Amino acid sequence: MTDVTPEAEAHRNEVRIGLVLSDPDLTEAIVGGGAFGGAYSPLVAQNMFDRHHPEAIEDAKRLVEVVPVGERQWLVRLPIVNCAVFETDEGLVVVDTGMAPGGPAILQAIRTVSDAPIHTIVYTHAHVDHCMGTWAFMDDAPEVIAHADAPARFERYVKLRGSVSRYMSQPLASFPASDADWVPPTRTFRDTLSITIGGERFDLVHRRGETDDQLYVSVPSRRAVASADYYQGFLPNAGNGKRVQRYVEEWAVALREMAALEPLHLLPAHGEPVENDPAHIAEVLGVHAEALEHIVEHTLAGLNARERQDVVADSLEMPAHLAGHPALNEQYVSPADISRMVMKQYCGWWDDIPSHWAPARFDEQAAMICELAGGVDRVVERARELADVDPRMACHLVDWAWYADPADPATARAVIELYTSRVVNSSHNTQEALMYLDHMTDVQLVSDRRVD
Repeated sequence: MTDVTPEAEAHRNEVRIGLVLSDPDLTEAIVGGGAFGGAYSPLVAQNMFDRHHPEAIEDAKRLVEVVPVGERQWLVRLPIVNCAVFETDEGLVVVDTGMAPGGPAILQAIRTVSDAPIHTIVYTHAHVDHCMGTWAFMDDAPEVIAHADAPARFERYVKLRGSVSRYMSQPLASFPASDADWVPPTRTFRDTLSITIGGERFDLVHRRGETDDQLYVSVPSRRAVASADYYQGFLPNAGNGKRVQRYVEEWAVALREMAALEPLHLLPAHGEPVENDPAHIAEVLGVHAEALEHIVEHTLAGLNARERQDVVADSLEMPAHLAGHPALNEQYVSPADISRMVMKQYCGWWDDIPSHWAPARFDEQAAMICELAGGVDRVVERARELADVDPRMACHLVDWAWYADPADPATARAVIELYTSRVVNSSHNTQEALMYLDHMTDVQLVSDRRVD
């Protein structure tokens, strides 16, 4: 059983940071895409649920930026995430409130442009970076609106706090333990909701996308759309292997719907806003939708042709006009990742490999493979030979070696070296790189314990 004491978590984080800082190229590769098109703060990123972390709160205040997007509306840009703010004659409508340490920064930033009361808060979805900063706004007693499935999404944090905190690299002690650790909505809806505030209509539209509770906000009188996580300025984060189901087809529908509104202003939850440029907005929403539609079409065609799932994902190619489009930069996930998420929605957990239905433990498989190959040393040697020409296969080999013999310091060093090389020297996205970093951290921790 993994040690999850606060002391063990702190040590693991130190080792993780040490690995990142050990190589300037690795540092750049890891940090470069982790900000989702905004500023990056390690303190905020590593303490997203903690409203009592003074250093993270101050770092958020230091890095926050207020960007006007049209009249009486702003995009408040925190580290990693944005919040949209609309000033009405009745008060402010705030779309999302950031992570927990970001709440005071958002409020402070808002007060530099408006002293109107906080009238309404809208959660675009119940991910930590969108709903945990609300605690800082409660003096105004705003109405909090979300999709009806948002509370259940938050409950997942509570039910799986040990697992999800690991995948998110968050301290377990700060992870939600009950509903008391967030501000739940005071009003929910299912499909659509139109509200009038200060004489202006706000249309909230639900479409499953990054989550099953996601929504976007349209303000027709302003031709403004707060696009939540549907549009991110890069290839959508629709294929995260550490997260639960994402809904690629409906994600594309939402993008098409927003484009049909012909917005003048686009206020995304990640990345740069677009102001007074309806043609550009139509283009980027359209290419995002087309990219997701192409991935879905390819994936379903492959499944219906009875191809193995790994072949379906690995054979995916984007059309030339999409592959090179700047709005589809593979910053956080790859098209193959998204294809796998589509398969996850439509298929069971079996990956079409017969022996994987009732498999032997992976460490037992690895030991047998290494024995047949002539020993762990030979497998590591071959992995090193392949590092520059076939990094994928090299990492398969070195993983077999390490799982077969995690006590061997030389094998541990090989794992760290080869995965570092893969991140630095080959194609990767941020989520992929972070997963490799977590593996390297675990390997280093096991190696350190063996030495001790």
